[in-house]
Amino acid sequence: MIDPIVRASLDVLPFAQPIVGGDRRDVAFLCIEDEFAIGAARKIGFGECAPLAGLHRETLDDAMTALEDFLDGIRDIDDLPPSAAFAASCALATSAGFGASPVPDAKVAAFFAGSAAELLDGEIARLSSASAVKLKIGRASEADDRALLERALAALPRARFRLDGNRKLTRSACESLVRGLDAARFEYLEDPLADPSELAALAKSTGIAIALDETVVDRTAAAAELRAQLARDKAVAVWVLRMSAIGSLDAIYDAARDAALHGADVVLSTAYESSYTLRLAVHVAAAIPNARRAHGLGTAHVLANDVCASAVVLDGVIAGDALPVPLAEAWE
Repeated sequence: MIDPIVRASLDVLPFAQPIVGGDRRDVAFLCIEDEFAIGAARKIGFGECAPLAGLHRETLDDAMTALEDFLDGIRDIDDLPPSAAFAASCALATSAGFGASPVPDAKVAAFFAGSAAELLDGEIARLSSASAVKLKIGRASEADDRALLERALAALPRARFRLDGNRKLTRSACESLVRGLDAARFEYLEDPLADPSELAALAKSTGIAIALDETVVDRTAAAAELRAQLARDKAVAVWVLRMSAIGSLDAIYDAARDAALHGADVVLSTAYESSYTLRLAVHVAAAIPNARRAHGLGTAHVLANDVCASAVVLDGVIAGDALPVPLAEAWE
């Protein structure tokens, strides 16, 4: 009998180690068999559990223990930590046929997390065909961030930029960073402020829309009221749904519907998981009506090894192929 939970270690390439937080991604895959299918209709589903330090509160060991409890019938999906709930729901859904048929390809935003000095010819060539490019801000000095924006704007004239600040900036610093630059070149500012109550004022002063990320994951009543107020202020264009930080697929679909009620599009994002989850996200996007923008799924290139065929971005999309079996040899 195969082990229903298999752990793997994926090496992170040196350039990406500062942003991923280490030289490897330790992940676990849950395998679930559809108990109602028999014979030729027998189906097996898979889900990836990969909590990331700084994003998830649970460790991988915590999540794996929770998944063992789930398999033993001790805990329901809603009682699992988010990364475990995500894995369990994906395994259940794929065992019932989700992901078995092709869906439309998903548009993908390119991703660059380096400095202006690191935006060299090779990276410019990689990003040159992208219509949307995500840049990290707030990790270096304001002068370095400004140099990055100016170089990116000049080197990538076809692209619009998403500036992800991870709640690291003050409002004045963020305003100064983009002052004098063409606001039309920026698709949105992604939760850049340490004080998110100033996001509406930031949108008004810069002329750049806001995307919510950390403010979506925050499930407190205060965060819910802030999301509602930002909707009334018409300051937010996008909710970024970091899937494994939200939880189960049902919770992700609920968040997408909530975003629609708040007048926002959805951009799906992962936490540097394997290509299996990137490919699964294409199928999730196809099931969400307001997931019509390019998604944050272009991160397969940070891994030196993977669990299935790499989710390569070609011509700005990841193909909506039927899902592969991850770690295929582990289940034989």
